[in-house]
Amino acid sequence: MNSARIAVRYAKALFDLALEKNVVDGVYGDMKTISRLCAMDEVKKVISNPVIPLQKRKEAVIALTGTDAGKLTIDFISLLFSQGRGDYLAAAARNFIDLTRRHRGIRQVTVTTAVPVDDATKKEMAALIADKKAGTIEFSEQIDESIIGGFILRVDDSYIDASVKNRLNKFRKEFSLAGYAEK
Repeated sequence: MNSARIAVRYAKALFDLALEKNVVDGVYGDMKTISRLCAMDEVKKVISNPVIPLQKRKEAVIALTGTDAGKLTIDFISLLFSQGRGDYLAAAARNFIDLTRRHRGIRQVTVTTAVPVDDATKKEMAALIADKKAGTIEFSEQIDESIIGGFILRVDDSYIDASVKNRLNKFRKEFSLAGYAEK
């Protein structure tokens, strides 16, 4: 079976169970934590290491998840590892997060700037985005000094690149096409 389908099926089953037990918000927070954990190289290596027994890998992931993790989340992690599907934990967490966002109408907004954005600007951006479509906004900020100035705004699947770096690259390309290449 396709590995993406496996993760989607586990995530869907977890989501349905969380809805039934009315603990979607708690599991959503846990899955965000797991997603961040699984993005770390050290955790990836532990989860996928066949030399480490499944039980130890499961215990490590549960310990890293923390004491705040809900019973359903712990049971889900245990199930994945007991079925030999621990490698799908990160993908299942991402799929669960996507399912929850769609269900709750949560729109993910990421703004990337060269310097930190003040709270007033964040609120202004959130207000502009909220006017376009109903739903809650989950705002995250990234700092990338290489963009020099301006911003890159990602709203769900839409992408606006208003960075100085992007503009410079466009000018460089136009000059190159016009025969004014760098020497």
